[in-house]
Amino acid sequence: MLTVAPVRTTMARRRRHGSSLTRQRILTAALHLFSSRGFTSTTVRDIARQAGITDAAIYYHFATKDDLLRELVNAKLHPDQWIGRGVLCADIRELVHEALDGATRVIEENHELLRIILRESLAGVAVAACRYGELLDDWESRLNSRLLPFESKGALAAGEGKMVARQIMYTIIMAYEDMLVLRPDATMTPAERRTQTLAFLWRHIDWLFSPTRAPGTAPAAVDGRQRTS
Repeated sequence: MLTVAPVRTTMARRRRHGSSLTRQRILTAALHLFSSRGFTSTTVRDIARQAGITDAAIYYHFATKDDLLRELVNAKLHPDQWIGRGVLCADIRELVHEALDGATRVIEENHELLRIILRESLAGVAVAACRYGELLDDWESRLNSRLLPFESKGALAAGEGKMVARQIMYTIIMAYEDMLVLRPDATMTPAERRTQTLAFLWRHIDWLFSPTRAPGTAPAAVDGRQRTS
């Protein structure tokens, strides 16, 4: 009788561990197939076969294929992965540098997932477009929350943090959309792609650090496409 509780606890831990491993196998299989076949052309049965499990096992963990894509995005591209919550940066340049460095690192580590979302969104797949919109909203909201202290300091005008956050987010996405979907270069290494992307991003947000730009003044390139040097 004294050994029942420890045995039950051990069995419960093993079940949870096994369930976690199965869930990860499903996500890995889904990512592979979404990348190679496309989201629309991949079925739940395809994912089950790739993962070596039954369809029912997938439905035990995920209600729909959309839930699978949402879980992948939340696990790999959520702003928690690259925008800190705690320590405040000394100035905007430091904060933006931190954001760009973190974003490019996380995107490069998960560039296949972002490529799927961008490619499927451009193709008009509603589910992917929804995930894309949610992702941008999450990124923008988190970065805006980090910029709010600079409004109180007078470095940004009231409400300007949201515009700056949107500018940065769309510039990041524009860079990777070009490099991953529109003009992919298979000869470029991940390190080279990240270095080139960071250089591109700095060129297109340097308006933020211009000593002649008064808080509240619109940047020279609102959409990130007008400046190239």
